[in-house]
Amino acid sequence: MSVKQFITAEEHLAKLGVTVQQAQNFIGENIDNPELVFETAGQNKVTNAMLSEIVNFPTDVVQKYFLDAGFPSVELDRTSLLVNYDLDTLEALVNFNTNTGILSTTSLSETVRPKLNDPLDYDFTFDPIRPFYTNDNVYDKEELGVGHLSNNVPAANESVESLFYGSLINMFKALDESELNQINAFPNDGPADEFQELLFDALNESPSSFTWTEEQLAELVANEATNIIDKYWEQGNVLVGVLDLSFFGTASI
Repeated sequence: MSVKQFITAEEHLAKLGVTVQQAQNFIGENIDNPELVFETAGQNKVTNAMLSEIVNFPTDVVQKYFLDAGFPSVELDRTSLLVNYDLDTLEALVNFNTNTGILSTTSLSETVRPKLNDPLDYDFTFDPIRPFYTNDNVYDKEELGVGHLSNNVPAANESVESLFYGSLINMFKALDESELNQINAFPNDGPADEFQELLFDALNESPSSFTWTEEQLAELVANEATNIIDKYWEQGNVLVGVLDLSFFGTASI
């Protein structure tokens, strides 16, 4: 997992009402209690890179500190609402849904909700991870995990929901039928690096002409959204980002 950092530790801590010095003091006082440091960092969405800034040690030293104590340091980097991978050039595909008709967010949500294993999961999927994410009424780039978006995205479920569907629509628009068939036919036990390369290359090369009808595109997006949301809750919301289980996440591992 390659993770970008979009704001500094100081900026993130400020959202919590904590200074870098206070964080340094807390870690220093509890350096022999990695469980407490790990849990506190996780609860407050302080990443390995931010901890590195705070304690002035390389990130790999911070990660080793947790790993040596039996704690999965990678979990500290799963903090973003949308995606927790470095999307590289695929980031351009992540955007709001501005479509109307059957591709509108309202229409897609009405299709997806009743198809879920538990329709009540739907709204919770787009909730903020921690209350402080909405204290300033906006989501910043770090909270969303996407660098090209502004730091003024309204902190509302509707924002994440629109970005979710807009990105899935753009994802399928980037694929033609042949590419999607090739992706779907790839063996489940096939080499992960080959599948990642297949996805990344396909998503980076948009078809020369539009492949799908609106009806086909709406069906593709609704089926993918249903699958993602069901998996998201089946595994206990471990990955956090609503796009982590999409082709975006797989192509960027």
